[in-house]
Amino acid sequence: MDAFRGPSLVFVDSYSMRLRLITTRTAALLTLALMAAPALAQQSGSLSQARTVEPTWHATPTHIAKAPPLTYRSPASTPTAQIAQAPVRFNTAPMEKPWHADIWYGALNPGDFTESIIDPASTTIEDEQIVGFTVGRKLFDLGYGFSFGLGVLGAHRIDEGGFELGMPMTVTFDGFPWRERLPTKLAISVGPSFISEITPTEKRKDDDNQGSKFLNMFSPEIEFGVPDTDWSGFFRLHHRSGIFGLIDGVSGGSTYFTFGVRHRFGLGDELPWK
Repeated sequence: MDAFRGPSLVFVDSYSMRLRLITTRTAALLTLALMAAPALAQQSGSLSQARTVEPTWHATPTHIAKAPPLTYRSPASTPTAQIAQAPVRFNTAPMEKPWHADIWYGALNPGDFTESIIDPASTTIEDEQIVGFTVGRKLFDLGYGFSFGLGVLGAHRIDEGGFELGMPMTVTFDGFPWRERLPTKLAISVGPSFISEITPTEKRKDDDNQGSKFLNMFSPEIEFGVPDTDWSGFFRLHHRSGIFGLIDGVSGGSTYFTFGVRHRFGLGDELPWK
């Protein structure tokens, strides 16, 4: 019967075969799209969060290698973005309580101040004693372990008489590698010093036997703290002099070997200029 089919029937059969082919391919594509839609939606919904992509397998002619996991991080979680969002601080040293108060006691060293620093073992101690207190505050972190502070000092010479009032300006270094196990600080304080009456020791050490109520204070010290506390102990040379005659022509002065206890505290404020 195929031999008697007209041209119109042949055309209809050809068109029907093409239509079935197109329909079959379209259904296959729609099926693949529906299967992939949940995975695509999950991937697009988690782009703003850090996630780990599952490892994939790559077939090679000789072996099957496992690709390493890939990590995606959102722009807000990158280190560069965190640095940009962090507040700018002028000092980068670890935060500590900026205020300190200490009490100290010592005895007079009759020798020369330079000898007391170079060879303290050869110096002697006399009976003249001194007792004092200091209240101070750290103001600046200078970097590289150095800081600057300002304080007020009061002292009483027990045997020679006279009350001293000073304003020490202190530079401190605490950048020692063992500071976490044993907090250690080296400091040098300088500043004006006033005494209510000139002591016999300062008169005796002055070339003119006069002395002066206003002199310069110079005090190097070393401090050792108790780990994980706000307490420390220190040893200090408390020295008053005319800086080789620069102040009222006074060439001498007095030096006391002192030791004391220091407590650091805060008043609810941080360091200024941070």
